[in-house]
Order: sequence, then C-alpha cells, then structure tokens
Amino acid sequence: MQIQEERQGDVQIITIDDHLDTSTATLFEARLLGMIDRGTRRILLDCTALSYVNSAGLKVLLLATKKLEPFHGELILCSLSQNVLMIFEMIGFTRIMKIVPDRETALKLFTQLPVS
Repeated sequence: MQIQEERQGDVQIITIDDHLDTSTATLFEARLLGMIDRGTRRILLDCTALSYVNSAGLKVLLLATKKLEPFHGELILCSLSQNVLMIFEMIGFTRIMKIVPDRETALKLFTQLPVS
C-alpha cells in the first residue's frame, strides 16, 4: 500500500492504493491517528486506487472518525470503487461516515463545515 499526502488549505488529503487490510492497517493507523494527534482536524481520504478493504482497515477508519469527534473534526472519504462501497454499505458504514463521489465534492463539503 502506498500512502500519499497533500494539503489543500486546512484539509489534509490522503490517497491510498491497493489494499487496506490486516497487513497494511497498522501502518495506516499510525499515520492517520498521528495526524490527528498533531492537530489535523479535516481529513479527506481519496480512495480512487483502493481496491480492497477488510475489517482491520475498516477499524482504522472508525477509530479515526471517533477520535476526530471531540475536536469537531471530520473524515470524508471519496471515490470508492463499487466493490469497496458495497462493503461499506453492507456493514452500515455509509450511515456513520461521510462518503462522497469525488474529491471536488468532498472539498466543497469541507468549505460548508464550521471551522473547529
């Protein structure tokens, strides 16, 4: 798994590819939660190249979402493939996480959210 980071204003954009699974979740968790610990409150996870996620990867996303809540922060996911989106729908993550079709929509949504 490759993790790329960039910033656009106060939004930290993370792009991941390949698989978010048991073998990659620990590294991704350290990076993502570390960002939150250092004060990042707006995170956009671009999943354009993510082809697979399992329960270990889903756990990381849930942990990050919960960790951002007390700070009124936000994690938004975009560009999920049909297969990955289906997994999110089956386990109910589409009801507890913000998922949008593309990066542009996510960035617009961030501009509508109050700054914490």
